[in-house]
Formats: sequence, structure tokens, C-alpha cells
Amino acid sequence: MSKSESTNRNEEMDRKIASLGFWSAIIMTIAVIFSGITATTAMKIPSLVSGIILIPIFILMMACIHEYAPADKKIFSRLGLLFSIGYAVLIGFNYYLQLTLVRNNLYSDVFAMDDPQSIMWVIEVLGYGFMGLATLSAAFIFTNGKLENVIRWLFIINGILGIGGMIGYALEWSMNILLGGLIVWDIIMPISSLLLAILFRRVLSITNSLQPTPPA
Repeated sequence: MSKSESTNRNEEMDRKIASLGFWSAIIMTIAVIFSGITATTAMKIPSLVSGIILIPIFILMMACIHEYAPADKKIFSRLGLLFSIGYAVLIGFNYYLQLTLVRNNLYSDVFAMDDPQSIMWVIEVLGYGFMGLATLSAAFIFTNGKLENVIRWLFIINGILGIGGMIGYALEWSMNILLGGLIVWDIIMPISSLLLAILFRRVLSITNSLQPTPPA
């Protein structure tokens, strides 16, 4: 393969990653907002479905962040991907169980999300704790410019919320405090994913502008 062919292939890959990053961040924003609304209004089934939809979208978004990360900072994005897998396994198991066995009353209330003392709440808090660890890890790759700085701090705040939720639940803090953290997450997460969409859109625009114009 010639050098020009290799360059063209790399540029095409960059465009695809930026495009995937943009659309995954847009869908993430919409899904988080919808999930927050349905959870707040006690629309159980739509809330669970939107939570399941978030899982592959979040992993895809984190994968695009990993590809975007500079070589010397990919250790942080790799950690983010690993933590996002923990989130996916825990939340995916929890929500699918709620939609199937629990919804059909095949198990006792200890598995239902209605009781904050149920085992499923433990899994819920732990799962979103892993999401917080994922964004906290990935935060350290965003250091270039004002937009990335805002994303970094929003990711750090989201990480603090996730870790704080795990600690607070273990220490039996008031549910009002934990639910307050959830409300803050409903605001922080869609803003950060929307800003990520803007960042990936900028990358896509720059990559397209560098593409050579075909001869007339």
C-alpha cells in the first residue's frame, strides 16, 4: 500500500469514527433526557427500555472517545471502556430482569426496584457507579481548548456523582440525597454528551475540509 493510500484510509477511518461519535452522543443525549423524564414520572416500562437502550450507545460513545484520545492518554480511555463494560453488565442484567421475571411476578419483592432496600437497588447503584468511574477516567483526555475543558469537568462531576452514590448507599444516607444526585445526573449527563456531539462534529468538519478536492 502506498503512503497516499494509507493516508486516505486513515482519513476515511477518522471520518467514520467522528461520525459515529457524533451520532452516538446525540442519541445518548436524547435517551438520557427521555430516561430522566420517564423515571421522574414513574413510567416504569419506558424508563427501563430507555435504560437498556443507553447501554450500547454509551459503550459506542466511549469507544469513539477512546479512538479520539491522543496516544499518550489512551490509558485513561481504556480504563473508561473497561468501567463502561461493568456498567453495561450490571445495568443490563438489572433492567432486563425487571422487564421479564419481576414484571411477571415470578420473584419476590426483594428483586423489585420499588423497594430501595432490594438487591436490585444495590446493582443499580453499583452499575451507575461504574458509569461514573468510566466518565471520570475518560475526563483526563479532554485538555485541548475551552470545549474540551467543559467536557472534562462535567465528566469529573458525573464521576463524583457515581462514586458518591455508591458510598452514600453503603453508608445509608437519606434517599432524598441520593435522589438529588440522580436529578443532578439527569442534567449533567445530557449536557456533557451534547457537548461531545459538538466536539465530534467539529472533528468531522475539520477532517472533511482536509479531504483533497477531486479534479474537475
